[in-house]
Amino acid sequence: MPKVRAAAALAALLLAAVCAACAPGDPRISPLPGRPAQQESGTASPDAEAEAGSKASEPAPEVPGVQVALAEGAGFGPILVDAQGRTLYLFEGDTSTRSTCYEDCATMWPPLTTPGFPTAGAGVDEGLLGVGQRTDGTSQVLYKGHPLYYFAEDAAPGEAGGLALAQWFPVDAVGDRVTGG
Repeated sequence: MPKVRAAAALAALLLAAVCAACAPGDPRISPLPGRPAQQESGTASPDAEAEAGSKASEPAPEVPGVQVALAEGAGFGPILVDAQGRTLYLFEGDTSTRSTCYEDCATMWPPLTTPGFPTAGAGVDEGLLGVGQRTDGTSQVLYKGHPLYYFAEDAAPGEAGGLALAQWFPVDAVGDRVTGG
């Protein structure tokens, strides 16, 4: 057991040293492995120690993100959609990777949020995908630096009713706005 404890302690020290060199909030930082379960006497059981030692060397599991794909949209060519085929939009009022759409705006234009890094579906350039932080701490999907949104009145896959509204546009494969067909 001393070797297992030593290996776990060394792994924790190495991870702490690596994390100290990263910026706070850096998505590459994974939390330190959980502590082993404690028995009532305050000492860890041998099984818990062995399990903690093996977990210390395993990478933290990645949380899968939402998928962004390309599909024909409302008769004007391929546009970005989510995994259910719902049209995704950019807002020209967003002049950086930070969303400016909150409260009433976000009710009509819900952000595409993700628990992990988004995945590229058919026709999507993985290198253009990204994640931005919203003020409530959720992660919003970005494409070519544009925060992505839904239009609340699009009821079915392939609809793009938000296209008729100023400053809101579906997004094409290269990350540019689509103005109609």
